[in-house]
Amino acid sequence: MKKILSILVISLLVACSAKPLEWESLSILSPKGAPAISLVPLIQENKDSIEFVDGTDILSAELIKGEKDMIIAPVNLGAALSKKDSNPYRLYGIVTWGNLYLVSNSDISFVENEPLALFGEQAVPGLVFNSIKNSLDQVFVSTAFNSVTDVQGQLLSKTFNVGLMAEPLVTATIAKAKTLETPLNLSVYKDIQALWQEKTGFENYPQAAIYIKADISADKLKQVEARLELMMAYNIELNNNSSKLETDITEDLSATLGVPASKILVQAWDRMNVNVVKADENKEAIEAFLELFKLNGLENLYY
Repeated sequence: MKKILSILVISLLVACSAKPLEWESLSILSPKGAPAISLVPLIQENKDSIEFVDGTDILSAELIKGEKDMIIAPVNLGAALSKKDSNPYRLYGIVTWGNLYLVSNSDISFVENEPLALFGEQAVPGLVFNSIKNSLDQVFVSTAFNSVTDVQGQLLSKTFNVGLMAEPLVTATIAKAKTLETPLNLSVYKDIQALWQEKTGFENYPQAAIYIKADISADKLKQVEARLELMMAYNIELNNNSSKLETDITEDLSATLGVPASKILVQAWDRMNVNVVKADENKEAIEAFLELFKLNGLENLYY
């Protein structure tokens, strides 16, 4: 018995004397926009080399090269590369979820086959919209545009009365419409995520994902885990008090992150659906989304 107690005491002393993890610099790549907000606590720590880029070309190239420690990229982009066995990374976490909405002029009644401005016709926005459009109580005839900012222009110019948009640009557009010489009364007409839930049973679909190297070392994995915990804790803070964004995201930082002014972010936060979680705890929702691209069931996708 004394021997057992001695072992227990020694074990407790070792556990109590364990040093907290000393952060080592990681190289991190992220797209600009909503996913970048999840990295604010890491920016504040100022221990990592973090790069923000526009578009998916650089993200795709870097996923193939395999030189970064951590890459945030569209979940379907990484899955497409994994299907080709061209992805040395594995899906580790989800950062953002669907944030699509139909925005319309509230003062206008829809006509039969109402024209709708749409972006990302062959990408996530278009595919998700097509998957739920039969659940709408109105028939729309879509016209595709290159970007969500193009849809914004179509709404503000009154060329279209309804358009598919993503937050935080939804909130920014509604606010801007009120400042026009002839103000427009724009509002959210439909929440695409709610319609997705009706169809699939899943509350939302994943967007930006955290990818880490498949052969990551145990030490590097501890570094990544520490960052994920910090990102999750910061996310919870913002969910409880989104006004924190006004102090955390300065004008210079908003330009770096590629997001609107912090006041807009505070208003848009609840609809932006930034929710940092572990991928392995959300596989069913991820698989339901990847089915849109015929990319579900990939054994080499997850870490």
